[in-house]
Amino acid sequence: MNNDIEKLGVIGTEIVKLFSLPISPDTPILIGLSNKIHMENRHREIYQLYSEKMSEIICHPDYVGVNPHDNSLEYYKDYGDITLHIKLAVRPTKSGVYFAKTMYDINEHSLQSYISKGRVKAV
Repeated sequence: MNNDIEKLGVIGTEIVKLFSLPISPDTPILIGLSNKIHMENRHREIYQLYSEKMSEIICHPDYVGVNPHDNSLEYYKDYGDITLHIKLAVRPTKSGVYFAKTMYDINEHSLQSYISKGRVKAV
């Protein structure tokens, strides 16, 4: 594997089944240097606080969703403040390789809206 790319985790069986995803369980989720740079530039504070927790967010999310616009997976984790949720978006490339693309915070109202629409589910 390229030195600029690291494995953060896998898409678990529960997530594949929950959303009837057309992929194999244990599909790797990777992150590349360009993704890290994007996150740090666009969402510096969140990246600095939570970048070391990306694997934890993927392995032990509180919620997971599928974005209907681009079919990216969205992993959500609460870190003590239930009004603030950390969202890690994971998108497949055209060849089916999943990369963590961005990470930022969302508020409780937005999360509850996604849940009520059925695009995000508790895990």
